[in-house]
Amino acid sequence: MSRTTIDIIKLVQEALSYHKKYWDDKRPEMQRYRNAYLTEFWKNERYADEMVRVEVSEGYAYIESYISSLFSKAPAVEIGKDEVKTEEAEIAEMLANRFLYDQRKSIESASRMALIYPNAFLKLAPRDSTDILSRCTTRALEPWSVIVDRDAGGWDEQRYCGHHYYLPIQEAKKLYGAKKYTAVSRKSYFDEHSRSGSREDLSDEYMYIEVVEFYDFLFDRLYIWSPNYAQGKQLLVNETIPVRSYDNEPLSCIVPLYYSRVPDKPLDGMAAMGRIYDQLYEKNIMRTFWANSVRRDSRQYLYKSEYLDEEALAKVSAGVDGAMIGVDTDSLDGLIQPITVPPISSNFDRYSMAIDQDIQRGSIMAPFAKGIATRATATEITALAQYSASEVGRMAIERDEAICDLALVYLRMLVVLLDDSERHMITVNGKTIIMSPDAITAKYRLAALDQAATPLSETLQRQNLVQLLPILTQLGVPAAKMKSELVRMFDLPIAFLEEPPPPPAAPEQPSMGRPPGPEDIVEREATGPEALAQELVGKQRTIDLPVQGRGGIA
Repeated sequence: MSRTTIDIIKLVQEALSYHKKYWDDKRPEMQRYRNAYLTEFWKNERYADEMVRVEVSEGYAYIESYISSLFSKAPAVEIGKDEVKTEEAEIAEMLANRFLYDQRKSIESASRMALIYPNAFLKLAPRDSTDILSRCTTRALEPWSVIVDRDAGGWDEQRYCGHHYYLPIQEAKKLYGAKKYTAVSRKSYFDEHSRSGSREDLSDEYMYIEVVEFYDFLFDRLYIWSPNYAQGKQLLVNETIPVRSYDNEPLSCIVPLYYSRVPDKPLDGMAAMGRIYDQLYEKNIMRTFWANSVRRDSRQYLYKSEYLDEEALAKVSAGVDGAMIGVDTDSLDGLIQPITVPPISSNFDRYSMAIDQDIQRGSIMAPFAKGIATRATATEITALAQYSASEVGRMAIERDEAICDLALVYLRMLVVLLDDSERHMITVNGKTIIMSPDAITAKYRLAALDQAATPLSETLQRQNLVQLLPILTQLGVPAAKMKSELVRMFDLPIAFLEEPPPPPAAPEQPSMGRPPGPEDIVEREATGPEALAQELVGKQRTIDLPVQGRGGIA
């Protein structure tokens, strides 16, 4: 079934309108979450100007505790273990990992937004470069900038998706030709005072056009439309979706990142910040109330204004921390009378403790994992650590899936960006290889190298290994193999695996027949795996989990 340009533009406009309405309704909520992370709670809250306002930074610490556990210092993938590692597979793996390493900041930024807000996205875009490894870049996208088919049962089941953004006019002319565009200013999602419209203070070269990049999967078409070109009555681009899967299915250049989803709406995310925002709100209110109550506890006095002139009042008030308040009344006992301030309710401390407990319940991170002291036993700490590690591990799997999807889309984009006539010399494992598009067209199954691995889970694995060493020794496991595993698990220098020099020969026993004294005994240095383990974790069999002071796991 063929469709006219009018039909296509109507489809794009309707999808954009629904998208804007959805996120306009959520703007106040998103603003609150953002302010909580930025420690700007009072920015959009009304409170008496004369009052002291206090804000805790717990929202920032809450998000960063997850980031420290989920952040991948070197995101990487590998070809599925059940697949044969051909030369082409090595090339694809090398290209993907080089690309992922360069996108660490974008991945971290998307991860942070996916915790503060319901979700986030990563978008790949081509860029001009003579370097084959740099022909793509990645940008982290806010959830309100990506148009989603919310009726779909999953990301791969969408009928359409899109990206709504503002493009500098100069870039538009490079991409779509020197057409006549209506220049507008860029509208910020959170800036209520910013509105699209012409500006007179800047020339058109520094202005923008509003753009919708729309992927129609039902008809396998890519549309690019702008209301600022031809009054919105024409398309800038109408072509077959260029990036294809290995099975020649259309692919968008947008990769989703969800850490939590609404169960019955898989494309609606759940913000981690939303779980504790109400408690953060109450905590800021209580801290503000407390701060103002403390100030009211300062010494303040009433005095009969008609009996003290300014000079006398200055002498009385000098050296005191309270204010002198003049009143025209005969009810005072004497010239000066202190003001009595009622104490804070006894419920204050209990309510504050309840708020803190609710914040802890809203986080899947155990208190010690966020640098909070705990009196839990070693058994309790182990159970809490395993729970935290498993929950964070689940979130790490979501992150790893996004990393794998990012790598796959990148490889498929390279197929499009590489000219068939181009040949590139690259080095893989010390071998120089001539690369062409044919080298990355095979179908690969990728897996993240650090899938579900977190600092917390790694710590538990190390401790479990150390505790198992005596049992492994009794079972006859060679000491060399145990030492090798310890070096790997603790990321120790390879030099630790070198055989130690033979011990010096023992001195001759004294000839007088007396028992050997301390001066005759030569202490031999232990070289086995148990001794190495003692050097790493100490002789105590306690759980020593990592603690860091800035709201996360070190």
